[in-house]
Amino acid sequence: MEPLASYRGDAELSSRDGLVTSWGNLTRIHGAPRVWKVKTPGGVKEVVRFDGGSAVWQAVNAWGRVEGSRTIVAFARIGGEGVLCDGSTRSGADAIRLKGDGSKWEVLKFTRASGTLGGFIVGADVATKNGLKCDVAEISVFRGTLSEKEFANVESSLRQKWGEPVDLPDVEQIQPWVPFAGLTTKMLRKNGDDGVNTYRIPGLATSKKGTLLAVFDLRHESGGDLPGNIDVGLTRSTDDGETWSATQRVMDYEGSGVGDPSILVDRETGRIFVAALWSKGNRAWHGSGPGMTPEETGQFVISHSDDDGVTWSQPVSITSQIKQPEWRLCFDGPGCGMQRRDGTLVFPAQFRDPKGTPHSCFIASKDHGVTWTMSPPCEGPTSEAQIAETKDGMLISMRDESRSGQRKWQRWDGKAWSKAWLRLPDPVCQASLIRHPNGRLLFSNPADAKSRVRLTVRESRDDGETWSEGRVLDPRGSMYSCMSLMRDGRVAMVYEGVGGLWFAAFTLEER
Repeated sequence: MEPLASYRGDAELSSRDGLVTSWGNLTRIHGAPRVWKVKTPGGVKEVVRFDGGSAVWQAVNAWGRVEGSRTIVAFARIGGEGVLCDGSTRSGADAIRLKGDGSKWEVLKFTRASGTLGGFIVGADVATKNGLKCDVAEISVFRGTLSEKEFANVESSLRQKWGEPVDLPDVEQIQPWVPFAGLTTKMLRKNGDDGVNTYRIPGLATSKKGTLLAVFDLRHESGGDLPGNIDVGLTRSTDDGETWSATQRVMDYEGSGVGDPSILVDRETGRIFVAALWSKGNRAWHGSGPGMTPEETGQFVISHSDDDGVTWSQPVSITSQIKQPEWRLCFDGPGCGMQRRDGTLVFPAQFRDPKGTPHSCFIASKDHGVTWTMSPPCEGPTSEAQIAETKDGMLISMRDESRSGQRKWQRWDGKAWSKAWLRLPDPVCQASLIRHPNGRLLFSNPADAKSRVRLTVRESRDDGETWSEGRVLDPRGSMYSCMSLMRDGRVAMVYEGVGGLWFAAFTLEER
């Protein structure tokens, strides 16, 4: 009997920096499954090492559901207690729980006479919990029940190929990543906390008093974008990220959604601004149209705080100040704004022109947020952006909607934009760009051309002309991020990671 699906460590295993990125059609990665090298009769081969908090999986549409009898055969070394594999849908869950001491490799057979296997996940259960510490060289799924002879043939083939695998020494293993000095991470908001389905779109700033202020979407009913039931939430930390306040709602339009926040601190006055997109009805990315009123088009709204983020003003729309009536939409680029050396306040922004093409841009205020003006557009199609001051102007880093797999960049000299260029891998995602007091630029994004994984921080010493290879902050699935500088000199970040929003802090090394 031929297997319906077979995953072998010696074939179809893709990795980067020693971390699994896909295994055949098991392309969804949870946690940080690692490639582990072993010596076999056929030479050095790779197996997949699960640490109890990682898994690889695929949706049911990869090879359909398995109804009725089925057999799963694995060649593995079990070093803990948990779930080796499961269906990846709740309706087709079939968890196989094991316990072992990690002392030997075994050919394991599991037969089910009935029920359904929907999708497939290896390393944990369908909820990506109850993970198992184990090494897996091969795992195969068969429709039906293997006869004793068929299983004997499979077992003989596995033993002949793999023998008794011997681990290569640690020095010969691929070291997956080297974190920043003093890196600490903690869950800031877990999806489901306080009845909120999903926390997304982080922004981060440090107040004049040194308070960390994190803003984010409160996506109450699902993980979907506007025009869903979304409010803008905020939490504060007065002890450099050790503890955080309960969530407060900075913006809440009853019966409407508001989200995609960006935060900015005026260091001269101490006032803190939060900008966001208000969608009255279906007036978000796809439903917004020409016009200026909330009934016609999404609104660029701003709220402010004069007491270090404890209380907030009612949001007001600045749409009439910055939007052209023929544009379909105009709102902020989520993350954070910045203040130039001359005191000018700057929020990254974006708009959709009459044809629907998106363009990155920025809005600026020279009177501490009383009035705002709009910059000329950047080269489209670009959308979510972040911006930093340079010696001779400003540098903008943009999400390239042409799907190039790279970031798009332009420079602003005070009057016009430079020609755009592409640099650094990017999976069409928001990113973060800030300037450190030592003069370096810091940039963070999922450093992959296709997948939102491997959150990486890079630095530039020449105003963005060249960038370092960077340090991986989180090798797992990761999306939006926003950095700020803490009063003790460390770099702080809030980012979208596995299960919700995470807070990270690290020291920028002097080199």
